[in-house]
Amino acid sequence: MTTLKGVVRSYGAAVRRMEREQQRQAREAAKRFKEQQKQEAIADAKQAVEDWKNYINMLQSVHKNCTDHINWDEIKNIPKPIEPNKITNNEDSVQYKLDKYKPSFLDKILGSSQKKVGKLESLLEKAKQTDIQEYNTVFEQYTQELDGWNTLQKMAQGVDDKNPEAYKDTLEYFDPFSDIGELGGHLSFSFESSYVDIDLHINCKEIIPDYELKQTSTGKLSRKNMAKSKFNELYQDHICSAIIRVARETFAYLPVEYVRVNAMTKLLNSKTGHLKDEAILSVIMPPETIDSLNLETIDPSDSMQNFVHNMKFKKTNGFGAVEKVELNK
Repeated sequence: MTTLKGVVRSYGAAVRRMEREQQRQAREAAKRFKEQQKQEAIADAKQAVEDWKNYINMLQSVHKNCTDHINWDEIKNIPKPIEPNKITNNEDSVQYKLDKYKPSFLDKILGSSQKKVGKLESLLEKAKQTDIQEYNTVFEQYTQELDGWNTLQKMAQGVDDKNPEAYKDTLEYFDPFSDIGELGGHLSFSFESSYVDIDLHINCKEIIPDYELKQTSTGKLSRKNMAKSKFNELYQDHICSAIIRVARETFAYLPVEYVRVNAMTKLLNSKTGHLKDEAILSVIMPPETIDSLNLETIDPSDSMQNFVHNMKFKKTNGFGAVEKVELNK
C-alpha cells in the first residue's frame, strides 16, 4: 500500500535529490569555468581541456535533464495520516513489575521491602517521562506528515481545478529550476488556467566562454579566442536548450495546454543609449510537440522550427530583439 511517507519521498525528497545532483553538476561546471577565466597558467592541460569540453556540452544539453511527471491523482488518493495514540510502553513495563512485586522472606527480615517499592516507584516516574518524550517525537513526525499531506492535497486540488495560484505554489514548492540559476539565469512567471508565461533572463557574459582550449601535440595548453560566429552559435544553442528545459519542467508539474517562454537579455536601445531588457527568442510550446522530439539527438536551435516562435539570429551578429509571440487566449 502506498503511504504518505512514500509519496512525499517520491515527489519531494527524490525530486529534490535529482535536482540537487543537477544543481551540483551545474554549480561545479560553472565554478570550473569561472576559475579558468581567472587563471593565467593552468597546471593540468588535459583536465582543463576536458573541463572546458564538458562545460560546452552541458550548455547545449540543459534540455536533456528533467524531473519525472507528478501523478496528482495518486497524491489525492493518499490517506490522511492517523494521529498516534498515547505511548505507555515504558510505564506499563515498570507498573507490571510494581504490581507483581511481593516481598521475599529476606526482604521482610532485612526490612528492604519499602526501599525496593520506592525504587520501582521512582523508575515508574522516569518511565512516564520517557513515554512522554517518545510520544512527543512520534507526534512531531505525525504533524510533519500531516503538514506535508495537507500541502500536497491543497496543491493537488488546486492543480486539478486549474487554479493559477496553485500553479505558482507548486513550482515554488518543488523549485525545479534551481540548476538553471547556477548557469546565470533567473525566471519570472505569469500563470493562467491553461498556460504559463515565463521570462527566462540570461546574461551570456556570465556563462558563455569566449575562448577555446586545446591540448597541443607536446601536451601544452593552447588557449585562443573563440570565433565570434562560434560564440554566437553556442549562445543560441544554450538559450534554446534552456527554453526547452523550462517548458519540460513546467509540464512535469502542471497540466497546462502550453507555455510561452521568452528568453530575455539586456540589449542596447539605440534610441535611448541605455541597456534594456528585450526578448531575443519567444516560443509557444505545447507538451505534445516536445514529447514527439528525440531530445537526445536534436539540435536545440534547429528544434525551434517545430514551434511557433520569434527569433532573429545571425552567426555574425548574434541575437536581435523580437516581439513576444502572441498568446492564444
